[in-house]
Amino acid sequence: MKLIDKILVPTDFSDLSLAAIEYAVSFSKIYDAKLYMIHVVEQLPVLAFHTVDMNSETVLRDALKDAEKDLKKFIADKLPHIKNIMTVVRRGDACKEIVTYASEGHFDLIIMATHGRTGLAHILMGSIAESVVRNSSVPVLTVKPEEMKNGFVKVDDIEEQLHLN
Repeated sequence: MKLIDKILVPTDFSDLSLAAIEYAVSFSKIYDAKLYMIHVVEQLPVLAFHTVDMNSETVLRDALKDAEKDLKKFIADKLPHIKNIMTVVRRGDACKEIVTYASEGHFDLIIMATHGRTGLAHILMGSIAESVVRNSSVPVLTVKPEEMKNGFVKVDDIEEQLHLN
C-alpha cells in the first residue's frame, strides 16, 4: 500500500504557489502519487452586485468559468513540463473549501505555499495556509518563500515527519 497516493496543491496563480507546485511534483514523482491542483474563487461581497446591474449567480458562474480557464492556462504556460495534473475550481471560503475537498477526496497530503507574513500584516490579512493547517484532517506541508529559493530539499523519513506510518 502506498503511503502517499493523492496530493492536493492549492494555487492562487502566484509565483509563490508555483514554487509549492514544484515541490508537489517532486513528491508525486517520489511516491508515484496523483497530483491535483485546486483554486478557490472567493465569494464577492453582496454590495458589489448592487453597484452594477448584474445577477450575483451569473457573476459567480462566470467567475468559476474564468477561473477554470485561468487554471488550465496557468498550467500550460507555467508548468508545460508537468503532465497529468487534475484540476478543480471551487467557490467559497478558501480555507473551508480546501479542507473540505481534501477530506472528501481522501487526499494523503496537502502541499501549499505560505506568504510568510508576520506581525500586523498577518493579523490584518490572516493566513489561509495557517487556517488549513489548523483545520485539516489531512497532513499539510507548508513551504515558506525563503525555503523555495533553495530548491527541493530531501527530507529523510518524510512518512514519519508527516505521521503517515
